[in-house]
Amino acid sequence: MTTIDIHPSARRGDNMRIMGDLSLAQGVEVGANVTFFPNVRVGENTKIMPGAVVGRPPIRAGTTNRPIDSGDATVRIGSDCVIGANSVLYTNVRIGDNVLIGDLAVIREGCRLEDDTVVGQNTTLMHDVVMQARSRIHNLVHITGTMVIESDVFIGPSVSSINDNDVYLKRFGLIPFQVKGPRVRRFAVIGTAATLGADIEIGTGAIVAPGAMAVKDIPPWTIVAGVPARELRTVDADSRARVLAHFGLDDERGG
Repeated sequence: MTTIDIHPSARRGDNMRIMGDLSLAQGVEVGANVTFFPNVRVGENTKIMPGAVVGRPPIRAGTTNRPIDSGDATVRIGSDCVIGANSVLYTNVRIGDNVLIGDLAVIREGCRLEDDTVVGQNTTLMHDVVMQARSRIHNLVHITGTMVIESDVFIGPSVSSINDNDVYLKRFGLIPFQVKGPRVRRFAVIGTAATLGADIEIGTGAIVAPGAMAVKDIPPWTIVAGVPARELRTVDADSRARVLAHFGLDDERGG
């Protein structure tokens, strides 16, 4: 039996389609032509712009190698969020409070976005991405599956990331399917059009210059550039101290 729980104050646009259980809290605004797949929960005062799709299930087709696991087939969106026009949120997604999802963004199954995060226009978060509080991703970015983005990270426009160094054999099913995206530690900055390799760590406070290709771990508070990326210098002591002080951290806790 389908359960529809829409608060009387919620505003619904024309042609809103409900395909299963749905909960819209007080003050929610839904634009025209929005589709809700089953098991969606939307918090107070969140705005869902026209044409968005919420709760889309992943579907295998052709020669897809990655096993599909929808997990908990529920979408939970917090309060005071904005979900952009024509964006697509898959099932098993958790979004915190005060999150901005840009127009035409895609958030795949298993993603977890904490409070105050931003995902730019035309950006894709592949499966099982973790994005911690206050981090921001600009437009036209590809965030690979299983990538971890810690708090207070900035990722510039057109950044790409990789989670698989064995695709040559894996695409034919000749070796087991395992992937691991990069981890970007707190306070790091990834410049425009940079590329992050599979299973690497971008250290706390590190900077990857625009256009760089990071293929190995980057130490904390280090600036790298080039293809492949090489160390240029460290972040100056004053900038580092100001960032840490802003969050009430000392040098030891910054890492």
